[in-house]
Parts: sequence; C-alpha cells; structure tokens
Amino acid sequence: MFDILIVDDIAENLQVLQLILKCPRFRIRAATSGHTALQLIDNQTPDLIITDIKMPKMSGVDLCRILKSNKATSHIPIVFVSAYTDTENIVEALEVGGVDYISKPFRPAEINARVNTQIKLLEVNALQVKRQLSDALNKMVIGVAHEINTPLGTGITAVSHLLALTRELVDAFEQQTLSQNMLSDSLIQSCESIKLCERSLGRVAEFVNLLKTISKAESPAQPGRCDFVEVMEQLVSQYCIDDTGVEFKLTSQSKNMPMSLDANLVQLVMSNIIEDSICHGLVDKKGPIEIKFAVAHELLEIQYCDNGVGLIDVTVDELLKPFVTSRRGNLGHVGLSAPVAANIISGALEGEYSVASTERGLQWVIRLPIVNLS
Repeated sequence: MFDILIVDDIAENLQVLQLILKCPRFRIRAATSGHTALQLIDNQTPDLIITDIKMPKMSGVDLCRILKSNKATSHIPIVFVSAYTDTENIVEALEVGGVDYISKPFRPAEINARVNTQIKLLEVNALQVKRQLSDALNKMVIGVAHEINTPLGTGITAVSHLLALTRELVDAFEQQTLSQNMLSDSLIQSCESIKLCERSLGRVAEFVNLLKTISKAESPAQPGRCDFVEVMEQLVSQYCIDDTGVEFKLTSQSKNMPMSLDANLVQLVMSNIIEDSICHGLVDKKGPIEIKFAVAHELLEIQYCDNGVGLIDVTVDELLKPFVTSRRGNLGHVGLSAPVAANIISGALEGEYSVASTERGLQWVIRLPIVNLS
C-alpha cells in the first residue's frame, strides 16, 4: 500500500481528490496547511505528496523547499496542483523539485494518470533497490564465507593433525613402545599445531569483530563534548603500547580544541585507517604516520599521511571496496578497514573524505561537521 498525502487549504478540494484517488492500493491522508502537512510527514513519511501551489502562510512551493532541504524527506516526489493558466508558479514549483503538476479544474482521468505514473516510478525504484540490496548481500555472504572459511579450514587441519598425534602417542604408550625421541617430536608438532589453530581462530574472531563495526556506519552519531587532541593522543598511545614499531606525528591548530563530536566513532574511523596503513603501506617502512587537524567554520579537517610505500597492486577505488586487499594470509588483512572508515565518515558522521596514493604513501583528507565549543 502506498501512502499519499494531499495538502490543500480548501476542504472541498481535498474531498474531491480523495474521492478520485480512492483505491485499495492507496492510503490517503489530508492536511489543510503546510504546517499540518509537516507534522503528518514527521509522524510517517508518505510515498507521494500532492499539494496546492497557492496556500496562505506556507505555499506549496515553500513546503517543497523545506522537504527538499531535509535528507530524510528530499526523496519524496511532489506533485503540484494549480490553475491551468498559472504558468509562472508551475515553472517555479518544478524548479524547486516538483515532479509534475495537476491542473484545475480537476479531471479524474488526468489525476489518475499522473499519480499512477509516479507510483510506477516508485515501484521501479523499489525493485532496483531490492536487486541492489540482494546483490550486495550475496557479495557480502560470499566474501564472509571466503574470509572465514580459510582460517577455519587451517584450524580444522591443525586440530586433525593434533588428534592424530595424540592417538599415536596413546597407542605407543599402551603398547609400551613410546620412546623419548617420539615423545619429544610429538610434543613439538603438537605445539606447532596448537599455535596454528590459535592464530586461525584469532583471525576469525578479529574478522567477526570487524564485521560488527559495519553496522555503526548506519547508526546515528552520539556527539558529546571532547578535546580532539586528547582523543587522538589516546588512540595513538594504544599503538605505542602494542609496540607496533610505527611512529606517529600529531600536529594540531592549538593544544585546546574542545568540540561536540562522537569521539568513539572518530577513533573507530582513524584506527581502521591506521590498521589499513600498517597492512598496506608500512610493510617495509615505519612512517612516521602524520596526522594534522584544524577547525574552521564549524568544520574539523583531518589530514592523514602514512609516509609509506602507497598501495600495492590495489587502486584507490578498489581500496574502498569490501574484501579487496593485497595483504592476505597470515598478514591478517581482509579488506574491510578502509570501506568501514569511509562508510562511517559519510554515514553516521555526515562528513566527506578523499583518498590518494602518492609518493608519501596513503593520504586521507577528512572533513567532519562539528560544533566548536572553544
């Protein structure tokens, strides 16, 4: 069922349009003003809006401008109602985002034809979205299966070998043929199998944890007061504690940078980017990783450069695609770090980014909207 909202300050026009559009496929709601329409839209987003152009206080054009300026409602198709001779207003209505218009006096055949056209377009778009989602899910399932199956297979092989060694030892012990050399060799092989199994299961656990972060790209940010310099220093200190051997150089506009920002999400973004550099760009080099940040006009700009070798056999476009990486196997990279970071930046944090592979290695420029509290 499609939800259609009709907006007109004249009750008779609303009644006529409701009668014409009465159909089991449609749920018709009505509003006598633009303000009332906004309240109804806030309660439930309609699939289609039909609004009169000329209304007191808030015209249909004004209503359209408000809806198109909001990401949550900008996708709603809006059909305008106007007098047949009102050419200037019709042109303005289409320029601000209207998709079609219905002329007065009403002609049922015209109204049904124009509305059904918009409904068919919605159905086509919904089908395309469904197919895209299905394709994305299929690729995700294949990617997840491949990335998890490899270490699991290695772990299973290691466990099978360990089980075979244990059985040999038990048999030799029961038959009293167990020698010191046999016991020593079996214990060495057992330790190697256990370590291999541990590494494989560790990779699976890391991969599952990384998958959990993907959902955060679609979750709303929870901004709070923080000092961005302290946030970055805290993140960098974790890598120093882990003794990765990577050097960091932080440069800020000022030492005190209080702002309203989701510090946890920003740390998640930067940690994914740093992990990506460690796996891709810092194979033969150790940076230093340079991170510069500054605030201007309610915007936080982060410039990141790892001073590494750049991308290896991977383009920038491929870097941002899931499961694309040149560092597989025991090197522990599955190609999700950069896509996760990019999705969180453009999703939950509502920012923008650019990525480049240069002579100075991998470079990111990230711009995030903030509330400057300094």
